[in-house]
Amino acid sequence: MKILHIANFGFNKQGAHFYCTDRKISAGLIENGHFVYDFSFRDMARMGTIFKTKKLGANWANKEVLKVVNNIEPDLVLIGHSDLMSPDVLRQIKEAYPNTKIAFWYVDPLYLESKLDFVKAFSPYLDAIFCTTGGEYLQKLKQPHLSVAYLPNVGHRNVETLQQFSNVNTDKTFIFCGVVYKEPEREKFLKDLADALQQGHVNYQYYGCFEQPGVYGKAYYKVLSETKMGLNYSRRNDVTLYSSDRIVQLTGNGLLTFSPRIPGFEKLYTEQEVVYFDDQFDLAKKIQFFDQNPDQAEKIAKEGWEKTRRSFNAKRITQFMVEVTFKQPLSEDYEWSHEVYA
Repeated sequence: MKILHIANFGFNKQGAHFYCTDRKISAGLIENGHFVYDFSFRDMARMGTIFKTKKLGANWANKEVLKVVNNIEPDLVLIGHSDLMSPDVLRQIKEAYPNTKIAFWYVDPLYLESKLDFVKAFSPYLDAIFCTTGGEYLQKLKQPHLSVAYLPNVGHRNVETLQQFSNVNTDKTFIFCGVVYKEPEREKFLKDLADALQQGHVNYQYYGCFEQPGVYGKAYYKVLSETKMGLNYSRRNDVTLYSSDRIVQLTGNGLLTFSPRIPGFEKLYTEQEVVYFDDQFDLAKKIQFFDQNPDQAEKIAKEGWEKTRRSFNAKRITQFMVEVTFKQPLSEDYEWSHEVYA
């Protein structure tokens, strides 16, 4: 097929976010045999005004989308996180090209009404919606005319390239990369964990919080290459199936990955593939245990790495997205297929 993929590819980041979801989705679609035309909405909006501001240039970028559609006449328009895009553009596409399918993917959690409302604004013109949130929040998007489905975080073998489970040249035991901003509960969790790890003489490092700079691009991968274990911990961990893409960045690079018990998440990763914990004190004990038992740590880390490569690769996930959007029978027994509402 010919696919127009409208997302925020971040040309203005100069490659610092090369591991983000948008590029992996395009890569997966190409691996499945499709032609993909990438349209970076925010970057195009910045080009639309001499002031280089995306809000002022949004109207121009919306018009450019229609020009691209008229030139390509895509079989599928796939949209991801284009917050400045006008839903009316989709209406015009549907009127001009009624056979073109339109689907929307979204990787922010849906527990905020503002996020739900944002996605719902596009829904009258969509054939499918894919979100990394499952359960009751995902079901709020159900409508008779479209399919709604859970979207796992996407990995790619040429992006997540490390095999840390077999790397003996590491100088850190444990890392967490993430921002803490006006989140008292998350801040307390991480501070308690740090205190416990210090008492246990575990070599750990935080990045992006507590006055420690964040790391991006190759600097992020250098940090991953220097450690054995990492923490998958989102702003909220009680939302069905929701995790940030940190889960595939850690498991996909072969780190032993620790995760809270996210509802439903064991359908994606079993206890043989990631290490689940109950609270910060349980986590500290488990980090110390696996630090002292490297063979067991390696076994679980390798199983998690293989699971991400096998089940959550871009080719397989985009195959699922196409099947749902075009109402085709699912070609595989996807681990998350119970979260499809058609």
